[in-house]
Amino acid sequence: MMISNRRLKEITINNLRNGDVSISELDEIYKKMGFLFVINQGRCTRVRKERN
Repeated sequence: MMISNRRLKEITINNLRNGDVSISELDEIYKKMGFLFVINQGRCTRVRKERN
């Protein structure tokens, strides 16, 4: 189940683990904080900070 129109502050680790975060929300997190998300079968398996 996708939840739309929420703010970044409302996204939790459980949302990521359960696959309840949209691609656009992940993109917004990446742009603001530089985190990369490893997705496998629609679920987040790893979160890591992008290295410059």
